Amino acid sequence: MPHYWNNILVVTKEELVPVFFKTSTYLSVAINRFKGKNYGIQRVQVGGNGRQLLISFDSLPVEIQTKLGDPRKLTHILERYYRTDSEAVIFYANYAFLDGSYLNDDHQRKYVTNASVLKALLALKSERELQRRTKGNSIVGVNKTLSDDCNSFNRVLDVKHGIKHSLPENERRFLEALKGFSKTGYEYLISKKHKNNNSRKVYDDTVELLNNLFATDPVKPTATEIHRKYNLFLKGHLEIINNETGEVYQSADFKKISDSTVKLYLNKWTSKIATHSKRSGDRQVYMQNFKPYHSLLKPKFSGAIISIDDRQPPFKMPDGKRIWFYNGIDLGSEAFTCWVHGKSKEGIILEFYRQMVRNYATWGINLPAELEAEMSLNSSFMGTFLREGAMFNNVRIEANNARGKRIEAYYRQLRYQYEKHRTGWLARPHALSESNQQGSNKVPTVAYNEIVKGCLQDIEDWNNAPHSIHKDMSRWDVFLSMQHPNLTATNYKGFIKYLGYHTETSCRAAIVKLNNSEYLAGEGGMISLGEKLITLLERIEGKNIDVYWLDDNSGGVLKAFAYINDTYVCELIEKPAYSKAKIEQTDQDLKARQIMSSYVATIEAFGRNQYRNIDPVIIIDNSPKLAKSFIMPGLHTNVKNYEDNGQLLENIEDENNCTVETVFSFERKSLKDRL
Repeated sequence: MPHYWNNILVVTKEELVPVFFKTSTYLSVAINRFKGKNYGIQRVQVGGNGRQLLISFDSLPVEIQTKLGDPRKLTHILERYYRTDSEAVIFYANYAFLDGSYLNDDHQRKYVTNASVLKALLALKSERELQRRTKGNSIVGVNKTLSDDCNSFNRVLDVKHGIKHSLPENERRFLEALKGFSKTGYEYLISKKHKNNNSRKVYDDTVELLNNLFATDPVKPTATEIHRKYNLFLKGHLEIINNETGEVYQSADFKKISDSTVKLYLNKWTSKIATHSKRSGDRQVYMQNFKPYHSLLKPKFSGAIISIDDRQPPFKMPDGKRIWFYNGIDLGSEAFTCWVHGKSKEGIILEFYRQMVRNYATWGINLPAELEAEMSLNSSFMGTFLREGAMFNNVRIEANNARGKRIEAYYRQLRYQYEKHRTGWLARPHALSESNQQGSNKVPTVAYNEIVKGCLQDIEDWNNAPHSIHKDMSRWDVFLSMQHPNLTATNYKGFIKYLGYHTETSCRAAIVKLNNSEYLAGEGGMISLGEKLITLLERIEGKNIDVYWLDDNSGGVLKAFAYINDTYVCELIEKPAYSKAKIEQTDQDLKARQIMSSYVATIEAFGRNQYRNIDPVIIIDNSPKLAKSFIMPGLHTNVKNYEDNGQLLENIEDENNCTVETVFSFERKSLKDRL
């Protein structure tokens, strides 16, 4: 999310790569192309040595600015209530028609967006009606305001979320949709078709003008300098115009005030909370001084929430660079449950989420209910697998808020309790504690593999250490034994298309070949049989299908799903195999044989039933034919027999294709007479 730095609106590299620039190299090329020019992408801070690469927001192309969103622009009132409805995501992902088919991705996105907007409108409707009743006013006209808000909200959805709702623009039809959804729920959408007047303590005009002068001057003037400008304005020597409204301030409307009064007003909390944000580029300092924080109780169960973030372990490789880790820690058990590493951050985030799925599946545990993460690497996934209800029921993305992610506190413990004792440890340049400052000895570099090995060993030791509350149990034992009882089953269909791998294949003889293995049609982890199997085979047998799958930690297929034209069809279950030798067959072999026999029997029974439904027919061809006008001499002659009277009978077809019998008479003579 764009933020202010030294009174300049900036964005970080992570917000541009890979969404708008394929790699960091592409971004660097673009920056260097316009270096020293007064147009094009401009860098305002060089990255490295603990600093972030910052790019001026206003120097970006308009289309990128539009997609990122300009925080200086006014927001829409519906944004207070709008959020992706996780229940709608689950409902539409699992909604099946009577024939067993599912909604495709486009329809799911459309219905989820419409449902989320309608829920926001219902919340806004209740709030407006309550306010009017509280003030003794009529609620007539509220529905008209909701229709207008619904129509104008589409632009905000498009700019900030890349989506649009398809609710009716007509007021009457809109109210029908709102009423129908309120009564019927999510099903209603499918059945229809596949300003708070800123109550800032009314600063009077004088205080408003002082704040504007104090906050917007790029040289950061003092209160005394503001008083001097104010006096020049009163004398008519300065003309002041409000850039937002175009209003020209009239000196006759303002009174003379003293220097001490100016200082008093500008030092008030009500003024400083606004002016500090404008004048300071350090968001962290601003939050420490003005933003109150929540006191949150530690989760009692594991699986309730996972906190994730990247970090660079404090060790340098021989080339002077540091490696990257992306870790996830379960807040209830304090155990690290996922970790990936690399020499750069390129692609590390997707592999992290894949590895999380693999790990939890290996341990037989459902994915956590909630995720908290930083904005930079995760913002581009908020519309796909990080939307609420897809991979996690709840998702909280923190933008430039270090204290908003609990994992940061654990990283500090990891750094000073574990990593500090390893060779090559780097102290922070300005550590407050003397014991954590750099010593006099030269710090050696460490090979990549050695850094990784040490970090993984630290995670292992960390997980095996006692839990902070259940001190008689290790963090890992708490993680395994105290999973929250209300965790929902992992929604693989919600993220497999974004995290999984894609393979084009086909279904032949009720078998799908994938990764040198064979798979059968199924659902919910079980091979389908009976009518359900026949229904599935009607859709995929003999057709090309798209398979999205994810591998497990051993390289096998963890989950695989079949799609046709972007619409989910079924799950693919690995074909069971069993020992051919009966003497070697185990209970598992017998079970596999029984399942396979039932699978084959279902298909054979269906084939026999279809065969019985085929009745023999007699075909009579009454189509008109042209009469034959030419007959090949001798072609249709067929000598049948001699009669006693010396007649030879022949069957000859007449010109009308009718068979007639012709008699040829001759006298029987002996061979001698004939000679």
